[in-house]
Amino acid sequence: MKIDTESFSYHVVFSAKRRSIALQVRQGHLVVRAPLATNLADIKRVVAEQRLWVVKHLQQSKVLVNKPDYLELGLLPLQNVKLPLTFKRMTKSSIISVDGVLNITVSNRVKPDRFNAKVIALLQDWYKQQAFIWFSERVNYWHKEMKVQPGQIVIGNWKTRWGYCKQNCELGFNWRLMMAPDWVADYVVVHELAHLIHLNHSSDFWSLVSDYYPQMEEAKNWLKRYQHTLDI
Repeated sequence: MKIDTESFSYHVVFSAKRRSIALQVRQGHLVVRAPLATNLADIKRVVAEQRLWVVKHLQQSKVLVNKPDYLELGLLPLQNVKLPLTFKRMTKSSIISVDGVLNITVSNRVKPDRFNAKVIALLQDWYKQQAFIWFSERVNYWHKEMKVQPGQIVIGNWKTRWGYCKQNCELGFNWRLMMAPDWVADYVVVHELAHLIHLNHSSDFWSLVSDYYPQMEEAKNWLKRYQHTLDI
């Protein structure tokens, strides 16, 4: 049985084995499992009470469903381009870029069930290398424009932040930004450098970022919309 609400739809499945109502979110869909004799009004009441939980998990589930499988596609985003991938087995694992193609070699010693995990580890290391080069160049450009003095640059692997700026002027950037367009990653550079002047998110801070980077709102919106795609 399908039931529609203002925010989402869900299917109700009755079972003689169930003793209580259970809500399950799978692959972007909500299924409500209930005992055979359950009143429909009670089911709707439970779903309404759990509406915020349902909406949150539906969004998370849809993100996972829509996340590209770059290894399966054989294409990997690097800022404004997509690089074809090739895979082979040899004595030593490595990644070599030749004429815009990433040639990924996995050691013969890696077991078949660990092949993808090894490829992902190699790609993350490769992205970190590209990120350090690119962010070093962009920080060098923007610190002169903004007249600030940055410290050490660190490339990190974080799930919940794109970068940071410490009181000692150390700057950190997420390697996943190399999977985004360069103008989006450039916004993060300006954002973190602006913290060298305002180590907060005050109105003065946002005004400063906007002055140097008029595409600030577009970049922020891009990250919110496509952040789930920036992972291997």
